[in-house]
Amino acid sequence: MERDEQYTFGIFLIGTDELIGIIELTEVVRGPLQACWLGYYVDQSHNGHGYTTEAVRLVVDYAFEVLKLHRIEAGVMPHNIGSIRVLEKAGFHKEGLSKKNVKINGRWEDHLHFAIVNPNDSE
Repeated sequence: MERDEQYTFGIFLIGTDELIGIIELTEVVRGPLQACWLGYYVDQSHNGHGYTTEAVRLVVDYAFEVLKLHRIEAGVMPHNIGSIRVLEKAGFHKEGLSKKNVKINGRWEDHLHFAIVNPNDSE
């Protein structure tokens, strides 16, 4: 299957242009899947202000409208309530739990699996 390059964007504060995080679409797969993974990071001092939710919504729109993707997936650790809320506010739905899915700091961690499907892609 054909793969795009990774799409990485900075998250900047309006007015100061301070870089407070990054958001990226990775593992873009074309062909019959037309899907990718979403990842993001925002500096802890800027959590809880809606910046990440706004960035996720903008990147989801970009993925669906510009890249013409059908599906975006994201994984989040079950205890990361803030990130779960970000995904839910952006329209993602929980699809399940992947046990011992990602090795972080030498330890296999569970991840909740979230996804959103392009509402304008009926075929």
